[in-house]
Amino acid sequence: MEFWPEFLASSTGKEFVAGGFGGTAGIISGYPLDTLRVMQQNSFNTGSAFSILRNVVANEGPTALYRGMAAPLASVTFQVIFFFFLLSSLNSH
Repeated sequence: MEFWPEFLASSTGKEFVAGGFGGTAGIISGYPLDTLRVMQQNSFNTGSAFSILRNVVANEGPTALYRGMAAPLASVTFQVIFFFFLLSSLNSH
């Protein structure tokens, strides 16, 4: 268990944690734009991205822009878990 404090104190650990937060922030900030892009490509929604944004927020609420975001966030979480598992298995040998 002495590995974790040393790892998080090292520059590699700090970069890993910062990368995890950066990846999560990128998904949270970019996902609504991706949702608008998909809606704009859909043949049922015509118009500009701004008009689609207004319609979605007015009809379904702002949380509709984040619908389905659990899968991309879960992939970041599983990558982090796998990385820590890999580090702990390498450290035990």
